[in-house]
Formats: sequence, C-alpha cells, structure tokens
Amino acid sequence: MLLDGRRWFSRLSALLGVPKSLDPIVLAAAVGLSLCALGLVLRFWRRLTTGSERVASVALAVAVAFVPVCGWRIIEDLKHTRAMTPYDRSVAGPVQAYLQPYLLDGVGRIVPQNATYATVASQDVRYASARAAFASLALQSLFPRRSVADPRDADYVVTWGVRPSAVAPERRVWRVRARSGPYPAVYVGEVVK
Repeated sequence: MLLDGRRWFSRLSALLGVPKSLDPIVLAAAVGLSLCALGLVLRFWRRLTTGSERVASVALAVAVAFVPVCGWRIIEDLKHTRAMTPYDRSVAGPVQAYLQPYLLDGVGRIVPQNATYATVASQDVRYASARAAFASLALQSLFPRRSVADPRDADYVVTWGVRPSAVAPERRVWRVRARSGPYPAVYVGEVVK
C-alpha cells in the first residue's frame, strides 16, 4: 500500500510539475497541522449545529493542513527562479515554442511604457506553437506595458507576418525585424485613435 502511495505521489508530482519528494520537515509540518486541525474540528463538532458549518470547518481544516505544502512549493519555485541566469530567464518560455527572444528586441524602444498594445501572428508562421507563444513573448518583452485583445483598442499593434494596416488603422509603421528563413517579418504599427 505504501508503494502505491509513492507511485500515486510520483504521478501527481509529474502532473503538477512539482519535485518528487517533500522535505521531511515540510511533511512533518503538514501531518502535524492536519492532526491539529482534525482535533479542533472533532473538539467543536457538537457545537456546529448546521451541515454547512460542519462542511466549512472541515474545509478550513483541510486548507490549514495544506499551508506548509503551499509554502514549500513557493519557496522551491523561488529557489529555482533565483538561480536562473539572465539568459535562462529571457528564454524560459518562448524558446520552448521555437521562438527566439531577439525577435522583439527593437519593439520596446518604439512602444512607450504607458502605452497599450495588441499582438497578431500570421498563419504564415509555420509552427503553431510559435504562433501561439508570440503573445507571451510580447508580454514578456514589453512588460510593464498593458496588453489588450482588440488591436483597434490598442495604442500600438505588434504583428508577425501581417502588416499592421490589415488589423487596425495605422498612423505609422516600423519594420522591427526583416523576414528570416521560415520566420516572417515583425512590424509595429501606431494605431489611429
């Protein structure tokens, strides 16, 4: 039975993307808080008159029991991300979708920090995962600028393989990156308001 529990935890860890083992201290804290929460629920069970009060108390006990696990998970994430080099941070998401971060290098100099922007990727981009990741790359590259869904509502539109005039009325257009191999050109257009 214990072996099945380990296999279940290993599968759950793989699904959630968490490390395969908890620190013994975190595990002991989770078990200790679980027992304390269960003891408190049992102690006051008779005073809880309605079913909803009982359900709420059990839910609170379960939530309290998961505090150390959640805290441990946040600390592990912080350890991992703080250990990353600047290059690792810059390519953490886009490279996995065959999207190079330098694709939007010049965009930050064009779009003011207080401006909004929208992104559009053309179907001419061969890789569906790269097309899907283009908005995430822009979000990462243009932070803290605010992204909007509709290009006509944005101050600027960042397009990949599409002329900005095809998606919103433009005042001015910049070609940030020329076509390169299978990747089409990247444009930034200032939207007419």
